[in-house]
Amino acid sequence: MENFKIDVDADGIALVTFDVPGRSMNTLTSSVMAEIPQLVERIKTDDAIKGAVITSGKASGFCAGADLGDMAGGVLSGGGDLQKAFDAGWALNGAFRALETSGKPIAAAINGLALGGGLEFTLAAHYRVVENDNKIQLGLPEIKVGLFPGGGGTQRLTRLVGVQNAMMAMSEGKSFRPNDAKGAGIVHEVVEKGQSVEAAKAWIKNGGKAVQPWDEKSFKLPGGGPYHPAGIQNFMVGNAMLRKQSYGNYPAVVNLMKAVYEGAQVPMDAALRIETRYFIKTLMTPQAQAMIRSLFLSKQELDKGAVRPAGVPKSDPKKVTVIGAGMMGAGIAYVQAMAGIETILIDQTQEAADKGKAHVEELLKKRLSRGQLTQEKYDALLGSVTATTDYDLIKGSDLVIEAVFENREIKADVTKRAEAQLADGAVFGSNTSTLPITGLAEASVRPADFIGIHFFSPVDKMMLVEIILGEKTGQAAIAKALDYVLKIKKTPIVV
Repeated sequence: MENFKIDVDADGIALVTFDVPGRSMNTLTSSVMAEIPQLVERIKTDDAIKGAVITSGKASGFCAGADLGDMAGGVLSGGGDLQKAFDAGWALNGAFRALETSGKPIAAAINGLALGGGLEFTLAAHYRVVENDNKIQLGLPEIKVGLFPGGGGTQRLTRLVGVQNAMMAMSEGKSFRPNDAKGAGIVHEVVEKGQSVEAAKAWIKNGGKAVQPWDEKSFKLPGGGPYHPAGIQNFMVGNAMLRKQSYGNYPAVVNLMKAVYEGAQVPMDAALRIETRYFIKTLMTPQAQAMIRSLFLSKQELDKGAVRPAGVPKSDPKKVTVIGAGMMGAGIAYVQAMAGIETILIDQTQEAADKGKAHVEELLKKRLSRGQLTQEKYDALLGSVTATTDYDLIKGSDLVIEAVFENREIKADVTKRAEAQLADGAVFGSNTSTLPITGLAEASVRPADFIGIHFFSPVDKMMLVEIILGEKTGQAAIAKALDYVLKIKKTPIVV
């Protein structure tokens, strides 16, 4: 096997190291999925192996989930044949089921992020140990690309944390930090960095049980099943909430609830087949295929700057002014600060400007409290944002972004005042969501450097940024806008 290395120690514990060659992050490629059944068979039939610990050989994380390109290609290669699609989809689910019913204790030593199919891999283990690092995220985010968990996640998570908690986590694509995951019941133990493998081995040595809770006769679904009074209420309220969120337009949301509802009423083997059936049904919808193309496959190209004009030298914005310190402007200031960009945040009054910076401070404090920033880094990032009413401070900016009211006259006035301070070649961007860029550019004395840079709210969470061209927008302005968006780690779409 090229993706898994097995080392058996003197105690008969196999250390399985998951390490996909040539990739910075482990993903469930077609090659990996073909080898998992081989791995399970080796663990199950090798008498020298008394138990197994599965971990990652990469510092980047345990596993980021399925390679959607591989997965979609493999499942859809049947040309619409539902049985072939089901068989392709069941391969991974069946392998994970074989792992947890191998009769040998399996522990997962999670030394980095585990998302989607990566977390589902660990859920098939009997014991999960995660290292205490707030950079680590555990979750099932498939709903964000028009799918839902298809490697047993809908059934195992439901049986671990109950219907309501599982549905909330999966329908929102929620991620958990290590201690939160333990509190939720997703993992069993949190240990210090570098200690996960030893802790997992210790569990096996101390008589770790090779049976999942849901495979025991005494098992009861936490919080009750679909016909329990609480369960009935959960599904009624949950159905209403999901309908409100999606207006019935996203099959993934509806099919997720069906998979959980039906799967919770039957034994695990049948439940997993129900999940696979709804997963394949969802994957084959035009909505899911379009979202995978737009949000994953095409996004990879966009993140590499595929639409950037050729021949324009790369720019690296060091100082950017944001005019308008409301929630949108403050959000832009925050992502700029996080990207190491000196930011001038301007509003009509100092009080308004200070309020905008206070929002930046609030977002930074959240990162500080989670251990994602040191106090020194926090102070530096907050100090990189200057709240002011003084347009003279625009001088030296590589880019200005206005995020003021959607009023043509106000925007025209801001444009003229800002451009008076800009050097040649600097770009003026409008965050307008309703007014045509060509019309707004009429207020500019340099329309070739005028462009739309439209963020979505909340800025700190929404990854897409629209680059909107006016009739006279030049190639250099387009390139500089794209360079800026990529620097703040967003995905640009030119419209």
